[in-house]
Order: sequence, then C-alpha cells, then structure tokens
Amino acid sequence: MMMKLKSWRPYFTVFRLRALMETQYRAAALGGLVTQVFFGLVYIFLYTALYAGESPDMLRATITYVWLQQMFFRMMFSADGELGNLIMSGGIAYMLVRPVDQHRFWVARDVAGRLVGAMMRLIPMLAIQFVLPKELRIAPPDGVLSFLQFGTSLMIGCVCLCEMMSIIDAVTMKTLDKRGISAILNLTMMTFSGNVIPLTLFPDRLQLLIRYQPFAQALDAPIRMYQQCAALPEWALNVAVQVGWIFILRWIGRSMWNRQLNNLIVQGG
Repeated sequence: MMMKLKSWRPYFTVFRLRALMETQYRAAALGGLVTQVFFGLVYIFLYTALYAGESPDMLRATITYVWLQQMFFRMMFSADGELGNLIMSGGIAYMLVRPVDQHRFWVARDVAGRLVGAMMRLIPMLAIQFVLPKELRIAPPDGVLSFLQFGTSLMIGCVCLCEMMSIIDAVTMKTLDKRGISAILNLTMMTFSGNVIPLTLFPDRLQLLIRYQPFAQALDAPIRMYQQCAALPEWALNVAVQVGWIFILRWIGRSMWNRQLNNLIVQGG
C-alpha cells in the first residue's frame, strides 16, 4: 500500500505546485470575474424577457443554471500553453527524462489549474450575489445532500474534461498546431455543455442523448444535481456515466499519447 502511494507522489506534487502557481494570476482572475458577471447578467436579462408570462420557477432554475455556468467557466475553458510550447520547441524531450507517466502527469497538472482557477472566480461571484436584486440571484441548492452530490459530480466532471483535453495534446504532438482542433472542440463544447443554451431547454426527445454525451458530464450533470436532489439509483447512474466517460477518454488519450511519444522525433541541435 505504501509503495502504491509513493508511486503517486510525483502527481500529487505537480498538482500542488500547479495549484500554487494558479493563485498568482490574480489580475487574470479579476478580469475573468468581470467578464463572467457581465455575460451572466446579459444572459439573465435575455431569459427574463424570454420567460415573460411563464412560470417563475422555470426562470429561477434557468438563472441558477446560467450563474453556475459562469462561475465555473474557467474550469471549462482553461488555456495552459506550456505543453504546447514544449512540443513546438522540442523541450518535451526533457520531460521524457522524468520517471513518471507523462499522460497522468499532465492530466494531474490540468486538473489543478482548472479547479483552482475556477475557485478564484467562484468565491467573489458568490459574494456579488448578495448585492444583486433577489430575482437575479442564484438559488440555493435543493438541500445538503443535493450540494454533496453536486460537489462530487463536479470533481469527477473536471477529471473527465481533463482527459478530453489530453486528446487535444496528443493531436498537437502529431500536427504541431493545436489551433484547429482546439477551435473545433471549444465550439462543440460551448454548444453541448450548456454554456450557450442550457441543455435543459433542448427538446424533450433529445434529452436522453444530450444528457449522457461526454460534454455534458463536465458541468451540466453537476448542475442538474444542484438544482434537484437525485434519488440514490439516479445519482449512481449519473456518476457511473461520468466515470464511464473518464475510462473511455482515458483509454483513447493514453493510446494516442503512447503512440506519439514512441514515434517522437526532436529536430534541431
């Protein structure tokens, strides 16, 4: 048991170092905070006009959905260009000297950056809620159990998202340019993660497909648990879907990483 924990020490270390590094970007966090609050209010005003005369509960749920999407926007769309720079410069050759699993190393680093970056915006945005008119505020969770389900699902969703991003890194090793695949994935993610339009507003006949696709596991699934406490079987199913996507994406990402690292050619001298 001790040997297994010791083998994970490098990944805990890089997680901690990346988390500490992320706390230094306070100016970027402040800029992101202003941006997220602005767009959150814009979306809320649009939905308020759209739901005029409709059920206030539906509007309240949509406002909560929008705020949670904005609070965790940094987790969804995080740009860490260090690995890309190492690939382009050939510096990745030095990374291969480290006696660690490269795929696991960079996923651990990505998880830390996304979680800490999101937390740095989350806390001020929660404070801002107290100065907003009541009708524009985020609603509290459905209960303590609902909040615990939300937190657990959010952590799992972050790992799922990072496994997805590792596939982009593998493609970058092949193409030496991540702009194309990143643009495609970001557009797809914004659409099918609920960032542009809440997935709960999609037609009912598409809900089963929309709810269990991989992009929804990062934030849409946790938000659903925040808004309505799920029964144990339903919650277990939701978590199983998230974990299942982690294994699928991890298998794809690791396979691509191994293939690219085995065929890696560093040019220059």
